[in-house]
Amino acid sequence: MKKMFKFALAACACAFFCSCAATGWHKEGVSDYDRDNALAQCKYEKSKEHVDDAEFVSNCMMRQGYRWQE
Repeated sequence: MKKMFKFALAACACAFFCSCAATGWHKEGVSDYDRDNALAQCKYEKSKEHVDDAEFVSNCMMRQGYRWQE
């Protein structure tokens, strides 16, 4: 019974921590505020240059050192 309880507890902990992993742009040592500003700047540049390329924002963020994490 004790083993079953420990296993269930471990499974719940894994499920909880796996669900907390955020999807989006990440860069080591950069705050959410700075990341949001960089993303907003890339979107602004896209609209300013009237670019319809779907990868424009992605390429802009990668140039700044951000990586997409799923």
